[in-house]
Amino acid sequence: MNWASVKNLLILMLLAANVFLLYNISVQRRSLEYIDEDEVADAVSLLYDRGLSVDIGCVPLRRFDADIYESVYGEDYFNRTAELLSGSKRQNATIIPNGMMIITENGDSFEFDNSLGFIYTKNNNNQTAAYTDINADNFDDYAAVYQKPNKSQASDVEDIVVSFLSAGYGSESLFDIRVDGCILEPDTGNYYIKASQLIDGLVVYGHGVICVVSDGELVAASGHWYFFDFDTSYNSDLYDQVNILFSDLETLIGRRESENAQGSEEPLPGVVSVDACFTTYWNAEKTALYFIPSWQLGHSDGTLIVYNAANSTEYLSTR
Repeated sequence: MNWASVKNLLILMLLAANVFLLYNISVQRRSLEYIDEDEVADAVSLLYDRGLSVDIGCVPLRRFDADIYESVYGEDYFNRTAELLSGSKRQNATIIPNGMMIITENGDSFEFDNSLGFIYTKNNNNQTAAYTDINADNFDDYAAVYQKPNKSQASDVEDIVVSFLSAGYGSESLFDIRVDGCILEPDTGNYYIKASQLIDGLVVYGHGVICVVSDGELVAASGHWYFFDFDTSYNSDLYDQVNILFSDLETLIGRRESENAQGSEEPLPGVVSVDACFTTYWNAEKTALYFIPSWQLGHSDGTLIVYNAANSTEYLSTR
């Protein structure tokens, strides 16, 4: 018997077995992490028959795998945030409708509201109030008029903004910051930076700011943001994008019925975007803030509807 030939044959058989095993593992892993394309196509076809058109190209195949995150909020959140961002102790605080205004010892001014909105002004300078004329809604309009800074300039001011917004994060925080734009106002030399808050690469719905940098300092900021890190996380089964599309169908039909008392059936707006995100929820005592995995669906009429992926219900912001 030619033992060399037998040995080579055994090696080939083992290699073939390993390849087959790796292939099966890969197939199983993909089935766990991705929805089958045929399943999505069948769902889109069924939804179309029921009156909802869905752009199949906008439906991601990757399943949503994310935790629910909790952060202890506490009554002193405003004070802690003001002192953290200014690097100075609180000097005085004034209760205002739905929030609080705080002046720190170095003169920085903070105006907080109970929906995580804030306005920051360095040195309590009333002249900087004009900075807040640029907001997330009109930033692109100003960007079309103001000039775009060069790469080096943009990098420097973006670092200043990121340092400010991430001051309360830990070194291994899942919170992140995405800079969405940077423009330069030629007359004043002020930089305006638009940024969004992310968790593990996904947008926190409704959380974004406009920051102003002048002479190498951040002098103003306004928007919605959460400045502290998570305390714990929970695993939860999530509704996937296919299930959420059927929830969207029910929502749109319900809206149409409530808006058309005469019973006329207007066509439903089609789904043109499906994106994973996070949404914020308070506990009953408003002592803890939860970040819930969610889906945001854009429609052909411009409507954006957000769904809680943990229970498939529509997210209703309190703002």
